[in-house]
Amino acid sequence: MRLSERFGADWACRRYEEIRCRLPVTQFPRTSRRIRDLGDLIEEIDVFVLDGFGVLNVGQTAVPGAPERVAALRAAGKRVLVLTNGAGHPVGHSVEKYRGLGFDFPAADIVSSRDALARALAGRSEMFWGVAAIEQSGIGELAPKAIRLLDDPADYRAVDGFVLLSAGDWNRARQDLLLGALRARPRPVLVGNPDLVAPREDGLSIEPGFYAHEIADLTDCAPEFFGKPFSNVFDLVRERIGPGVPQHRIAMVGDTPHTDILGGASMGWRTVLVLDHGLLKGIPAGSLDRLSDIRPDFIADTT
Repeated sequence: MRLSERFGADWACRRYEEIRCRLPVTQFPRTSRRIRDLGDLIEEIDVFVLDGFGVLNVGQTAVPGAPERVAALRAAGKRVLVLTNGAGHPVGHSVEKYRGLGFDFPAADIVSSRDALARALAGRSEMFWGVAAIEQSGIGELAPKAIRLLDDPADYRAVDGFVLLSAGDWNRARQDLLLGALRARPRPVLVGNPDLVAPREDGLSIEPGFYAHEIADLTDCAPEFFGKPFSNVFDLVRERIGPGVPQHRIAMVGDTPHTDILGGASMGWRTVLVLDHGLLKGIPAGSLDRLSDIRPDFIADTT
């Protein structure tokens, strides 16, 4: 689902601020340093953790110069990983997607919110889950007992809990069925993508986090979130990085203050906000304070 033009970055940041009480609490630097791109941080950072949408790609299009930047960082001896809240597909799909965009990320260097969700679901294998997902999501890989939620109210009544994995096929009617089912019988709600929106070529798309926070607002259910800015997915990245790299030599690079920057800062990592391609495209760096008090260590024009 696409948001109309009047629902842009200002609206998204206001909504993130409205649900800020459900997000991690941390401290931020007093000021941000302006840089042109990640090449300016070669001497300061050993591991670059890159968001997907708005940093590597916008929809199905690579950010200009991003494949070359990743190659240059690696050539300088830097570790480069991807951390994405895109949970709708298995990791193999992400490997192929990035390859098609000019990147060469092995599966071991891609961490998604889906991975954090899978770890949680592994401990609840006895439950029957109703999943908001697209047909290609491979929900059977996540939960042995799961059904894709469509338009049959009986499915919403039958399951033990719900998973919001992808909003690609989700709509108002299905959300209303879910809200009604939860009001009638509260059950666990697990969220595989905490994003409210994501940047696409034709505007912003609504993501599972948008629907999850509506559930929290309108029912007695408290959804469980897996992905940025929550620690469960950052802990997985830290495991991939391994010991020996100080926190301040790791940088989380993203386009969204309330997910990428807030989450990275909560880990004690340095943070880089990219302006030109994602959520905040067109917003001057000098006006960021009006959107939120979340402040990155660095503000970059591009990747």
